[in-house]
Amino acid sequence: DPLEIGEFDDWYAHDGMARGDTLYVAHISDGFFTVVDVSDKQNPLVLGSQTTGNVFAHNIWVSDDGDHVFTTDEVTGGWMGSYDISDPTDIQELQLFRSQPGSNTIPHNTHFINDYVVTSYYRLGTTVHDVSRPHNVVEVASYDHCPLTGDGFNGGWGTYPWLPSGRIISTDIEEGLFVLDVTYQRACWLEGTVTDAVTTLPVNNAQVEVLGLSATDVTGIDGSYATGHQQAGVYDVLFTAPGYEDQLVSGVTLANGQLTLLDVQLQPLVPFAFSGQVTDSVTLAGIEGVQVSLVGPDFDHLVTTDAQGNFTIPVMYAGTYEVVAAHWGHHEKCFTQAIDDATPPLAIELAPGWSDHFSLDLGWSSYGQAVSGAWERGVPVGTTYFGATSNPDADVPDDCGEQAYVTGNGGGSAGADDVDGGPAILRSPVFDLTGTLDPYVRYRRWFFNSGGNGSPDDELRAYLSNGVDSVLVETVGPGSVGNGSWVASSVRVLDHLSLTADMHFSVWTSDDGSGHLLECGLDRFSVV
Repeated sequence: DPLEIGEFDDWYAHDGMARGDTLYVAHISDGFFTVVDVSDKQNPLVLGSQTTGNVFAHNIWVSDDGDHVFTTDEVTGGWMGSYDISDPTDIQELQLFRSQPGSNTIPHNTHFINDYVVTSYYRLGTTVHDVSRPHNVVEVASYDHCPLTGDGFNGGWGTYPWLPSGRIISTDIEEGLFVLDVTYQRACWLEGTVTDAVTTLPVNNAQVEVLGLSATDVTGIDGSYATGHQQAGVYDVLFTAPGYEDQLVSGVTLANGQLTLLDVQLQPLVPFAFSGQVTDSVTLAGIEGVQVSLVGPDFDHLVTTDAQGNFTIPVMYAGTYEVVAAHWGHHEKCFTQAIDDATPPLAIELAPGWSDHFSLDLGWSSYGQAVSGAWERGVPVGTTYFGATSNPDADVPDDCGEQAYVTGNGGGSAGADDVDGGPAILRSPVFDLTGTLDPYVRYRRWFFNSGGNGSPDDELRAYLSNGVDSVLVETVGPGSVGNGSWVASSVRVLDHLSLTADMHFSVWTSDDGSGHLLECGLDRFSVV
């Protein structure tokens, strides 16, 4: 007949454990964990707290020496975390880690045994990480007992690693109970510091990759890195950093249970100035106000041309760049260009007219009363609804850049950032068609309408205006062909309006009626 002699209810506790007079609690709804002194059972005292990687602290376990805790965040692609709590008033995050990065799998519960953590992973099964170097955690074993992959709350639910036999028992929601033999093998660790060969200062954001293994890291502001793997051997290690020559170190030996130290000095690249000019392909005159983007593997540059169409980049590094030149009043151009200190000034010709692939911001206006799902320019972040793509996951292929205009781009669930609460409107800058004969407006549009209450009933509407009149030129609804994909549209302007110097194009959408999932997109706009 247990007698309650105290409680700790400052926050909702989803998971926790106690050792001696110390309580370790994961507060999932609040996104952090606490370390609590419960020596006075009626007056628990919070010694310290720490936010976890995804701000969704689901589970926590403490090391045998009490100096470290390990956590799981039960979200898509969630982090596991390693934290130094030797001073609980000053908790330090040591490392965020996860199994199969990019797979979107979800960790559930982790448990500590003999400097390993054994974790139930929903669609990955059971994993074992060596945490004997808690700032350099390495996965050393796994058993996938779930036939499904990726995101979802199926599969691994719980695991228990403390049987006298050394075996692990794991439960799978659909597949049942598994009894696993496990070989607890120490990791091979590789650590060191990357510095500038000239200044000897640390190099931040250097990439370190053990070739042939999934062992990578990025240096911090102090130039340090730490990585590892469970597979011993002799490997080549590649070091790369923006503004530095790549360095390959061959014949690096990695051994289980051993730390290999490897410090590297990177040779800085020599920068140079680079220039160019953008001209009109008809008049050959320089064009003022052209945006020129040069995107390389390490450096991005965005400049605007002067009154003569000239541009200069004062600090440039050799490499291969994706070049985009865009200007409202000319057709956008993009190409790949290798550039070094011997490359002559870049000469770019743009044809008069209007085209916008939305790789750069040419001044479209987004407005309306929508509380979510407003039009925004960016690289589309796909969402799905019962297997169908709702928000596009890519722009139109084979155009300049990867950007498009979409209605909300926050990702997550299909309904997280779709159109709600009012109309969302996107309007082009003004274009002058008085000097043209028979122009067409062409564009690619995206429309998805599903879910909600009752039959979907929303629309995407396209309008043309000449500054005096505005006319509807296309209506896309739930029954239109090609919904949930990029569809090409072409509109003959003279079928609708007289030509003026004050033309503009706009698209309108709104989630009216009973409410449904609504996502729209616009890309590859042109007037020809």
